[in-house]
Amino acid sequence: MKKTLALLAVLALVLAACVPGVKKPEPPQARVEGFDLISVDPFSGEARFALRLRVTNPNAFELPLLESRLALTFDRARLPFDLPAVTLPPAGFEVVDTRVTVPLAESTEGVGKLLRGEAVRLRVDGRVRVQVGPVPLDLGPFTLLDETVRVDLRFAWPRFELDPQQSRLSLSGGRLEVVVGFRVANPNPVGFYLRGPVALRVGGRSVAEAALDMPLRPRQTGSGALAFRVDLAQVPGAATALVAGLPVELAGAVRAEVPGVWQTLLDVAFGGRVR
Repeated sequence: MKKTLALLAVLALVLAACVPGVKKPEPPQARVEGFDLISVDPFSGEARFALRLRVTNPNAFELPLLESRLALTFDRARLPFDLPAVTLPPAGFEVVDTRVTVPLAESTEGVGKLLRGEAVRLRVDGRVRVQVGPVPLDLGPFTLLDETVRVDLRFAWPRFELDPQQSRLSLSGGRLEVVVGFRVANPNPVGFYLRGPVALRVGGRSVAEAALDMPLRPRQTGSGALAFRVDLAQVPGAATALVAGLPVELAGAVRAEVPGVWQTLLDVAFGGRVR
């Protein structure tokens, strides 16, 4: 008896796919369980996110999802979106993990909003192919998801340190040339340019200034150097410093900037001895 009922249920679903006027299975629906920033990289021109979806089956029978032809709308970008193949239990759900990569050129406003802590609309629509008994069916077009999302960006300031191997002192044209090499570590998932004026301080006094302009990729360490030309009168004991080294400090307010997308101000302060 149970086998007969099961066969009848399958036959009913096949007829639903083939006979006009018989209702097809309802398409799945999804909601956002998690939306996390992986990286924003202005040097590759992409922003990448981890998207976790709770995909629900509104039908009273199992619904295997075979393939999808979906599109994701994010800001001005409309991108192909793949929903992993999964079997949804009757009137139940499965949690699936996906990745979303959006081009910065088409999503500057949306990515900028996310980095500022604002909400952005995320929409997924299109078609899916499902298995109903022995028959594959196309469902759609329909809207799988339409929600707003945010990211929790806890921006950490880059860490600067003087690099003695890339630093040097020399006399040139009656002036002291001070080259300060440095390393800077970016612990953030956001890459940016560091731009702005940095002052060289000797003995607590600002004696020269140079412009910082360097790229820094997400979660990577970069290196650079700033060159300063200082009037000898501003550096008492300059001749001794050429032998023993010159204690220096660097300080300034610079911008961490994703051009056209986002920026924030940073206070730079580090120092050491230049020889």
